[in-house]
Amino acid sequence: MPDPEENDMLDRWRGQLNEPQQRRLRVTCRYIDDLLSEIEHALHSSASTSPFPRYVVDVTPPQAQEIEDRIGRLRDELLRVLAWQHLSPERPDIPVTRSILTDLSYIDNALEKLKPRYLRGCGPVPLDAIDDLNASIHGLQAIVHEMTQYVRLQASETSQ
Repeated sequence: MPDPEENDMLDRWRGQLNEPQQRRLRVTCRYIDDLLSEIEHALHSSASTSPFPRYVVDVTPPQAQEIEDRIGRLRDELLRVLAWQHLSPERPDIPVTRSILTDLSYIDNALEKLKPRYLRGCGPVPLDAIDDLNASIHGLQAIVHEMTQYVRLQASETSQ
């Protein structure tokens, strides 16, 4: 009886990985690229206007440039590895507006959980803090809702 693996070997070109192996290769390359994007984000975090910075940028601009150059080389090599298997990166398929709307929904949910009825789980909320807390949350949620409406409007205009 013929070995099914031998038949599979006849239908492939020299050095070709099987489909699950190729999928794993593509997914891993994308994962590596995502990590490289995180490195780039960290390198440029000092330019952010965030009041909650995560990183202390402890590299000089020339060092950052050298790291970015190496990131470029690594990305070129990732593409070469994919090309070796006659693969290419998958095309993007998530509209940025969908990503923004999802994040805004998470932000709105997080703000909702700051309301006094939820904070009671952390202990009694002082009566003299309730009005200011609710007003602060309402103000933040109003901005989130405005952003949501704006993004939805832009997305609908773009899709027409």
